[in-house]
Amino acid sequence: MITTGVGFFTFLLLVMAIVFTITNRYKKAKIFNIIPGLVWLMLIIAACATFGVFDLNSDGVVNAQNLMYSTFLPMMLIMFMLTCDIRHIIKLGPKMILGFFIATFSILIGLTVGFLVMKNHMPASAWGSFASVSGSWMGETVNMVAVASVFGVQGTDYVYAVLLDTVGFTIVSSVAFALVPHSKKWNEKMHATTDGLDEIAKTIENAESKRDNSAPQMYDYVILFAIALVGTCAINWLIPHLPDVTFLSNTGWRVVLSSVLGILLGLTKLHWLKGAGQVANVFLYLSLCVTMSYSDLSTCTQAPAFAVAAIIAVVVALIIWVIINRIFHIDLFTAEVGLMANYGGTSSAPIMAATFNPNWISFGILLGFFGDLVGTGLAIAFGNFLHYLSLI
Repeated sequence: MITTGVGFFTFLLLVMAIVFTITNRYKKAKIFNIIPGLVWLMLIIAACATFGVFDLNSDGVVNAQNLMYSTFLPMMLIMFMLTCDIRHIIKLGPKMILGFFIATFSILIGLTVGFLVMKNHMPASAWGSFASVSGSWMGETVNMVAVASVFGVQGTDYVYAVLLDTVGFTIVSSVAFALVPHSKKWNEKMHATTDGLDEIAKTIENAESKRDNSAPQMYDYVILFAIALVGTCAINWLIPHLPDVTFLSNTGWRVVLSSVLGILLGLTKLHWLKGAGQVANVFLYLSLCVTMSYSDLSTCTQAPAFAVAAIIAVVVALIIWVIINRIFHIDLFTAEVGLMANYGGTSSAPIMAATFNPNWISFGILLGFFGDLVGTGLAIAFGNFLHYLSLI
């Protein structure tokens, strides 16, 4: 049984290395298309927690887990936000932003309905799982980790959030890609057009043309780690001096401040530093592993209720999504890239965009980044709303 902090992190990194080596080597295998490497990683760590591979009550493991909230989480958010330049997002135009928020609104309604319908069949803490998954469905995994940290969602509750996320994303992505061949019929029914998209795509590409796509050097990583650590230290120093608010814990302040700091840094020349995404992903995977280390799969007895809730939430969300897109005459490309920018973020939205037209992939990239920017804040507000509903 692992009892020390060093042993705990060594074990997590070892598991990460093994899982991603296998999934990268056999990435064409069907099993990894159905269940991606990230999900396998979380399931393995949860299984290790279930079978007592590490002692969750030992001082070493507890201190290591606390390090995630105090250090890894803000470093991760600073690095992720650093890669975003909100000035470029403006170039998407109002129609693409509208397409994103139509999906966001439908998600919030769907999750609310799913929660209310199944509330009495789930634990009292279920609102936290729904709040966490709303971060993923309006952004991506990094947002889910941040929101879960704000509301203290861990262990079994986080496993339920992952279940909601997996079921929901599977259904939505299947529906979205099935609709692609029917683009012409959709646009006729919606009285929509894709005129002007090529011109906007060219403007976006010109804005990013000066980015150096060569491999990061050692000094790039040194600079990035220095920025992340200095920013984290400054935030941790500032938090005790901030006023107490009922809806934000110390971890909540870390999430908000590190996100804001990262966004501001993204407006400077630091935005062009290479390797920020890779650094952020390392901390993201570590944070996921630490969060899953609280989990005991043997206690997940209400998984079927959460699966049903996810199905209800997604069905309601998709119905509302279609209706609102009809009202605003949104073409299928804009609607689906906005949808996948919510549900899948930067990993799915570009793929969806490229499915329609390889020249339009920049829409997916920027709209995915937009989800990263707004997902955490919206999910925190939605989480407080769900908490209120849970008390009624």
